[in-house]
Amino acid sequence: MAEKYDYYQFLIDTLKSWGITLYTGVTGGGVIHYLKYLDTLHDTSSGKPEFFTFGEYNAGFVPLGYYLASGKIAAAVATTGAATKLLACGLSDAKLHDIPAVYIVPVSAKNTLGCSPLQDTSIYGSNMIEQLRAELPNSVFVLDDPSILAEQLALAKALLDNSKPVVFVLVNESLNITVDEVPAIPAVAPYTVENGRFDDFTAIFRQAIDGKRLVILVGEEMARYTDALELTSAFSKQFQAAVIWSINGANAVSRDNPYGYGYIAFGGNDKALNMYDSLGDDDVLMVLGACPDEYTVNLNLFTASHTFFVGNIPKAYGLVKNSLFHIAKGKYYHMHGAIDMVLRSLIDTAKQQPFANIPVEPAPEDLNNSSFPIPGKGYVDMVKLYQQLDKWWPAGSIGFDDVCLSYKDRQYVTQRPNNNIHFYSLYRGSAMGGAFGVAVGAKLSKPEQPVFLFTGDGCFRLFSGSLGEVSDLGLVVFLLNNETLSIVEQGLIKILPDVPEERYHSALKPVDYCSIARAYGWDAEKLNPDLSNFNELLVKKRSRSCRSLLIEVAVDPHQLLGANPRLRNL
Repeated sequence: MAEKYDYYQFLIDTLKSWGITLYTGVTGGGVIHYLKYLDTLHDTSSGKPEFFTFGEYNAGFVPLGYYLASGKIAAAVATTGAATKLLACGLSDAKLHDIPAVYIVPVSAKNTLGCSPLQDTSIYGSNMIEQLRAELPNSVFVLDDPSILAEQLALAKALLDNSKPVVFVLVNESLNITVDEVPAIPAVAPYTVENGRFDDFTAIFRQAIDGKRLVILVGEEMARYTDALELTSAFSKQFQAAVIWSINGANAVSRDNPYGYGYIAFGGNDKALNMYDSLGDDDVLMVLGACPDEYTVNLNLFTASHTFFVGNIPKAYGLVKNSLFHIAKGKYYHMHGAIDMVLRSLIDTAKQQPFANIPVEPAPEDLNNSSFPIPGKGYVDMVKLYQQLDKWWPAGSIGFDDVCLSYKDRQYVTQRPNNNIHFYSLYRGSAMGGAFGVAVGAKLSKPEQPVFLFTGDGCFRLFSGSLGEVSDLGLVVFLLNNETLSIVEQGLIKILPDVPEERYHSALKPVDYCSIARAYGWDAEKLNPDLSNFNELLVKKRSRSCRSLLIEVAVDPHQLLGANPRLRNL
């Protein structure tokens, strides 16, 4: 043990033993005694704990992209007060998308209680601990007692293993003391659910689908399995079952799956929406790790005669009392277990003794019912851009959609997943600009991986101050510039047709985004409306430089593409 080894160092070493070595955020005040042990980030593959200075709002999202790109966990750090609240925006999406991440924040010293300290976090100030616990009731660990620190860390590790974010609250007077003996961290029993044996599940499933149509809804949990594309294809072919998917569930479906009917709900394809809306007494729905969130099923019930849910994240977001029984109109069965194992077992069983469900016709080539609208003069045709990119994406890429038109329109235009690139949208928290931090996290996690981001001119305003720190990462950002908060405006035209547009409050002042990006050390160019410089920007410029690249795209806010069924709820 090193001389003057304290509990801060013990916490860092423990997290390192869990594979957590990247920290990001901003130093100051209550975290300086923790961060003094961390080197400045030089190489994320070094295995050493390192710190990347990055604005707190953006830093809170970095662990999400870090995990989505590599399956590895990272930590975000902020000091007291407003910094903690900025960091917690990413924490919200970590909860809503079941992403394991570590958030480290301090609180005011106990001896300052009632003395009005700067950024007071006590019950007389922000009452920060209770704020955090309101969102994560069982995942906030106040490190104020060294005698139970090992037990707290064991519980935190169990939560991370179950795809939950955790918060460590630093209490300096309890951690900034010398460790006499390194405490041993106890083992925590893995989470288990008693829900019947697989044989029972198979028997019920066989009886339920007899003489019925089977439809498979694929969610984002399924995308965490390395062989997800092959498994969903094999399962749908074996059962001749229709496959529909959520925005992120697309990453678990192969473009070549003949039974792929498309994305549903927000930005959904017409054939997939028709398939889902037609579910009734003659159908069985199998849900593979999908959350019935508003952008997937639009607050509607599962209307099939039977719903079978398979998932392996305990108490995942969207489940109530660890079940989706509350949104199933018909009979409901829940199978807690590794989804890949369940699918393989059902496939093997079907090969030995075929099931008697009614086959579904393979999906048509075109998953939409209508033609795409044309943009106004001087604007890029987003249909042509998405289609050209769909043919271009480098193999092994990862992309992110911010809260802008792309997270509604891209999937509607391209219709099917692209096997060369995984695309993610953290839409459940719907934090404008948050996808920038997610993209940075993905690049830090796997520097060699091409990382792409679609963001809007409204989103840009929330992260542009942090462009300088990532100018040399090689990110590629498509900035959709329509001088409008277009998701809002497109909706309000339908929701409030009799209200004058100036009361939509959606207009944005024009800004020279390329000059801003260049001032921060980025390469930046405007995409020509006819796409004539597409190859120059994405092939030649990207191959010549390791600098990050911003491509400004002039977008017609009135080119209505993907559907927004949420408008009916508003």
